[in-house]
Amino acid sequence: MDFLLGVSLVLIAIGFTVQFVPGIFISGSAGEEKLGYAAYRTSCILTEDPGWWSNSTSSGTDWEKHTENVQRIGLAADDDINSRLTETPNMLSKEKLIKFKQLAETEVVRKLGLFDSVKGTQMNYGYNISFLRNDQPLVIDNYIMVRGKPLHPDQNMAKITRVVLLETGNFSVFDGRSLTTDYVNSSHANINFAGPAIENLTIQITNFNAGSDAMLINASINGSTLSSSDYTILRRQLYGNFSSYASSSPLLDNDSLRIDFNKNLFSSNKSYQIRLNFHNVTFTQQGPLFSSYEDNVEKIYEHALLVVEVW
Repeated sequence: MDFLLGVSLVLIAIGFTVQFVPGIFISGSAGEEKLGYAAYRTSCILTEDPGWWSNSTSSGTDWEKHTENVQRIGLAADDDINSRLTETPNMLSKEKLIKFKQLAETEVVRKLGLFDSVKGTQMNYGYNISFLRNDQPLVIDNYIMVRGKPLHPDQNMAKITRVVLLETGNFSVFDGRSLTTDYVNSSHANINFAGPAIENLTIQITNFNAGSDAMLINASINGSTLSSSDYTILRRQLYGNFSSYASSSPLLDNDSLRIDFNKNLFSSNKSYQIRLNFHNVTFTQQGPLFSSYEDNVEKIYEHALLVVEVW
């Protein structure tokens, strides 16, 4: 009886070991490992790689201008198109983002490796690539920054989230004490722009020569006064954040104004003069050489989340 009991216990232990030990060394199925790798690889390529294009005579990282010869799809901004690398990973180019939205689905799947080969047959993964702020997809130039399909409920999937700086547009920055005007010590400033505009014109002014009760009254283009619906105004007080500005609120010397004009106001191939009319703000630099919008353009980058889901 002792012998039979001992043998039974040994057999039970062996059976338990055969069933349990493999699970110690395998954290998940092979399919789950492949999904996790595909999601991680996709997020790295999109945020850390500027991409690459090439043909028989030339090549570069500016693939967004040569989509017919794209080799890699990367979204990282790059100042040197011949470097193959970027010095600013996680800082994403607006132009690359828009071209990424416009690429054919087969091109995206193939270039990002969102597929597996099963017995010689290509099986595409389901995927969703989204750029979010406050849990909502960003909209840039009327494009919703999402590619792929909605995730199905209870779907087995892998998910990677990364924080990125996303280029959302351009703005032109001016020192209020160097803006030009028609005559010395006037309360309006002139800024010229050569149309047509491909995006909204955003003008930021800092360092005002402001008196008591200083304020922005209105804006005009080529002599025609604009309505309040043609532009929006944000104000930042010293080191705070930009917030909505009411024209009746007094401006201080250290305030910054950011004025965003609808691009449809500049649809023709001609020169436009934007006049900003203030109350009790003095401008001292007289024309006829007017401030030019194009001379002071900088890129606007905003924080966002890149979410990559693969199933």
